[in-house]
Amino acid sequence: MKNQIYELQKKLKESNIEFIFSGIFSQGLIEELGLALKQRLQLQQAAKSKISSVFFTFVEQTQNIKQYEVSKENTEQFSVIAGSGVIAISSDDNGHCINSGNIIFNDDVEKLKEKLDKIISMNEEELRSYFREVSRKEIDMKNEKAGLGLIQIARKTANKIQYKFEKIDDSYSYYTLTVLI
Repeated sequence: MKNQIYELQKKLKESNIEFIFSGIFSQGLIEELGLALKQRLQLQQAAKSKISSVFFTFVEQTQNIKQYEVSKENTEQFSVIAGSGVIAISSDDNGHCINSGNIIFNDDVEKLKEKLDKIISMNEEELRSYFREVSRKEIDMKNEKAGLGLIQIARKTANKIQYKFEKIDDSYSYYTLTVLI
């Protein structure tokens, strides 16, 4: 029998993945993983601005996964969503790529897609103005997410955010967000 962990490690190295976590994201875990990520980047002697941008993007993406899980806690389908989150960071000559993914309800896809498309279509000045506009609004966090983290992620990268929704079945899709810094 092959050593599955060794095979997984080989695949991760082939994909230039340096850092990966899959499971339930708690606040404490996000903080510990963030600290480990910062230390890894410092050991690689990455520029402080790069460390800051990668760290911020990592935290925002993991917080989005955590908040989505929490928002669905009292639903019958919570067990499908809980623990579906994953974050992976890879690096190559182009920079650091932060990929996250999690299962979401199909009913949530269109609203999130509209929000992402709006953010992706904006230039730097439009993003700055939109961030100010959204941050001034009163947001009922039970019903509406402001999207400030996504706006800030878009502001921290010179590259466009990429996303994908892959339909799993009639109820769920897998949402992937990719940011290159």
